[in-house]
Amino acid sequence: MSSLVTVPETGIPAVDHVNDGLRFLLERVFEPGVECRRGVHGGGSCDFDRCSRIDAILRYVSRNFAHQEQVMAEAAYPEVDLHGEDHAALVDNLAVMMRAKVCAERDAAKVQAFVVHWLMEHARRCDYPLGRWLHEARDVEETAQPAKKG
Repeated sequence: MSSLVTVPETGIPAVDHVNDGLRFLLERVFEPGVECRRGVHGGGSCDFDRCSRIDAILRYVSRNFAHQEQVMAEAAYPEVDLHGEDHAALVDNLAVMMRAKVCAERDAAKVQAFVVHWLMEHARRCDYPLGRWLHEARDVEETAQPAKKG
């Protein structure tokens, strides 16, 4: 697979690290040298039971989205529910792929393209507005602080 487009940073580590990690995972999980869990004992042809590549993406995003949503909730981000719904949409779509027994080796380009498209759209619709809001909230908080006397 070719290198993915870099997702511009929001300046919010909890967001940028997840996006960078997902991009890193997507660039590597579909490489020919990365074997999927084939058959009952890892050998032979795909048993179409549970795609380990899709499962790896699903586990990564589920774990990291929970942390990101916690950061948004602690910051009292007003769009936390909508942002979380967008996260849930990716998780749900990956789960549908798992239940449909999609093979990410056979359909690597389609699976990768789907997740990359989601990542780019999610960054545009959700992550950048979150980054702007957090930066503005930080600026307001800093200007509301009394000046330190030195």
